[in-house]
Amino acid sequence: MAQELAAERNISPHEALLGLVRTATGRAAYVDTIITERLREHVAAGGDPLKPPDELRPWLEESRSERKLAATTAKQAVDAGVMVALERRLDLEGELVANALGAALDAAELTHEQRVAALEAAQRRLLEAG
Repeated sequence: MAQELAAERNISPHEALLGLVRTATGRAAYVDTIITERLREHVAAGGDPLKPPDELRPWLEESRSERKLAATTAKQAVDAGVMVALERRLDLEGELVANALGAALDAAELTHEQRVAALEAAQRRLLEAG
């Protein structure tokens, strides 16, 4: 499946597998959102939260199915080395950002204290985003 998708979209098989993982996890999240909303409505109407309405059964089955598909696709991606390649790419991107930040701080000709303050602010922002 990933080979055909790669050829169709003119991307590498690793990129195709990663796209399939994202799609599968996105679908699972969507189904879970529907379940959560319907269960909230059920509880708000006085229903028992431990006994979902019958109308949720197909959605619960779909959730299980989507999660299985996401897990299977993720395993295929890991087996194909996609995750290793992605990790390597993220490391390189992080290194590029760090080098760019260092160059910008060098060009600004900051004092040692100002440079430390700027790096601490950048570190805080990255930790908040993490």
